[in-house]
Amino acid sequence: MRRGRAAAALGMLALVLAPQVASEVRPGLHAWLIAHWALTWDLGWREPWRLVLSPLVQPRPGLVGTEWLFALAVVPASAWRWPARLLPVGFWGADAAGTWPTLLGVRIAAEWSDHAARLLEAPDAGSSSGLFGLALMAAWRLPPVPSAGAVAGIVVFVAGRLAVFHRLFDLEHALAVSAVMLFLWARQGPPGQRQAGTPAARL
Repeated sequence: MRRGRAAAALGMLALVLAPQVASEVRPGLHAWLIAHWALTWDLGWREPWRLVLSPLVQPRPGLVGTEWLFALAVVPASAWRWPARLLPVGFWGADAAGTWPTLLGVRIAAEWSDHAARLLEAPDAGSSSGLFGLALMAAWRLPPVPSAGAVAGIVVFVAGRLAVFHRLFDLEHALAVSAVMLFLWARQGPPGQRQAGTPAARL
């Protein structure tokens, strides 16, 4: 991996993991992070920096489940296959594609649904949509057969969780994966068709 890509991977990992590590050491810090970084529909307009910061704070304090392992796997993999400048684009772009339409849909539904109104007030946070975007980017530039298998695995996993659990963040994951897939297919062709290092593969 080139130095620039390695530095980008380390920087992205630091951004994603530092708040988790900090709240693992000091659990009380998590409440502050949620209060000042997490996103709601109203706060997104008044404090737009939350659009950038909300993917960096997790819904729970500490090293959340497998989230940190997922980051350790997909961030270096995407840095290996893509130019360094596209890591933040992929991460925050995927998060925006999952978060913003979901918040808009909940905002509209809140006009007639008390349940949606309660969901609208709950702070939105978490790096999983952005990490799914990076995972898809990494999978897209594998050789054809592994690429198709990895992309299909991501799609089945995300769609399966949405079908079984019906949670709001599962919807965000599905929207993020769908948007990244459409973008990559339009710019790169089918998964595995263009691999890193070829001039035609660069966005």
